[in-house]
Amino acid sequence: MKTVLVVGGFGFLATNIIKYIDEHLSADYQVIVFDKFAQHPHGVVFSSVKKVYAGDFSDEMFINSIFKENHIDLVIHALSTTVPALSLNARYDIESNLLPTINLFDIMVRHNVNDIVYISSGGAVYGKSMNLPYREDMDVMPISSYGIVKLTIEKYLHQYSELNGLRSLILRLSNPYGPYHYSMKQGICNVAMRKAVDNETFEVWGTGDAKKDFIFVTDFVDILFRLLSKNISGEVFNIGSGEVVSVNSILSKIKKIDAGFKWINKEASQYDVQHFELDLTKLRKCIGDYPFTKMDDGLDKTYKWLKKNKDVETQHNHNII
Repeated sequence: MKTVLVVGGFGFLATNIIKYIDEHLSADYQVIVFDKFAQHPHGVVFSSVKKVYAGDFSDEMFINSIFKENHIDLVIHALSTTVPALSLNARYDIESNLLPTINLFDIMVRHNVNDIVYISSGGAVYGKSMNLPYREDMDVMPISSYGIVKLTIEKYLHQYSELNGLRSLILRLSNPYGPYHYSMKQGICNVAMRKAVDNETFEVWGTGDAKKDFIFVTDFVDILFRLLSKNISGEVFNIGSGEVVSVNSILSKIKKIDAGFKWINKEASQYDVQHFELDLTKLRKCIGDYPFTKMDDGLDKTYKWLKKNKDVETQHNHNII
């Protein structure tokens, strides 16, 4: 059995990762969580989590103690202290995300922990390039501090792989949506549906014509473990569904689910990439044709989950990324 340290373990992606382990891989993995919370802030219960460490990601001595006290086989780095639209302070991004991640790499080397999955960004890293769809080998020019830091971490991972033997798997993820999403800071599908469930008006940045790739979160997690099962390292993969949908189309789909849903348009953020499409050729060559969840089905599942868990969300009024 492998021990995996999930950094940012109570966030949206990480919660889904751990629940997947609970349901499908409990004989193969046990989980150690690092997060700022000592327990899941929304009361989610896990069977595969053996330990939880709550603290500050920038506390190098504390992070080192996790590795000192445990034999860790794999690190999944799913933590970010910012989101693209709100990453306006470059110094904060560097101090709270980049530098602690470099410390994490140093600690891994120190304790001979070689394997790491880094969840990067399929939208923020590529920026506003018009060479669609985006391929992993193309030149990139991120426009937000969030994207710049994500890309910089990728580059450092390549360096640590060359110089220190880290085995990295970098996943440039598109826009995930689905269960266990609680943040109102990002994630248009979930945020819009929560507004619908709460009978509140949703604010849309821009005209709504922006088209992006969206992926149901359980598809992403399943793909993650398919890639891990192939023992791949030193590679970057775009992870998306290949289904490029406009914001207006998403809003119309939600309105079909909830007739009372309403929205208004506001000026677009200069840090928001309005259109992006990921080239999934490399991913398909590795795992074959994947039965992605269609957006209509994914939105329906997400809406039902939100309705079912509305009371729990009200009791645990926290935002996590």
